[in-house]
Amino acid sequence: MTQVQTVLNTMYEPQTTSTFHPGDKALNVGIGLLGANHGYDVFGSLKQSPALSVTYEQGITDSFGPGTLSLGGLLGYKHYYYEFPKTDYKASWTDILLMARGTYHYNLTSNPQIDTYAGLTVGVRLNTYSNTNSTLRDTYKDDGLHLATGIFLGGRYFVTEKVGVFAEAGYDMTYLKLGLTAKF
Repeated sequence: MTQVQTVLNTMYEPQTTSTFHPGDKALNVGIGLLGANHGYDVFGSLKQSPALSVTYEQGITDSFGPGTLSLGGLLGYKHYYYEFPKTDYKASWTDILLMARGTYHYNLTSNPQIDTYAGLTVGVRLNTYSNTNSTLRDTYKDDGLHLATGIFLGGRYFVTEKVGVFAEAGYDMTYLKLGLTAKF
């Protein structure tokens, strides 16, 4: 085997434990991309701000196999704005999410700077809606609090021992989140 193959095989060999341990705490600040469109992107012009999120988690136990279970939460914000073509009709939605997170950390590589994980979220979504058509506004029933759930896969790369970047794919508020992470 060549030296390059040996290095690559060693680098991507799963560890027997997680790089995130009981008692570890992490804070992610991210921007969400590729959000849901409320079904309105077919005939009009849906615009949306990037979703903003803050997540916190703390390692709880390593009693569930080779990884670490952590618990925490997510606070998120996203806004959509829709203009129907060839009319003055406009609609907007604002979502605020407050969710609990359960995450299982298992390092898929032997690199101690990488933390890979998967998890579930459950909580509430506060949706507010407004539009310029009073007839449609009165028939829209999505305002208020709603149950919100999600599933995600993620990874962190620590540039220093405490600071890094993260990416998560799945769905709780958007299909992709990117941002900065801190471990303390």
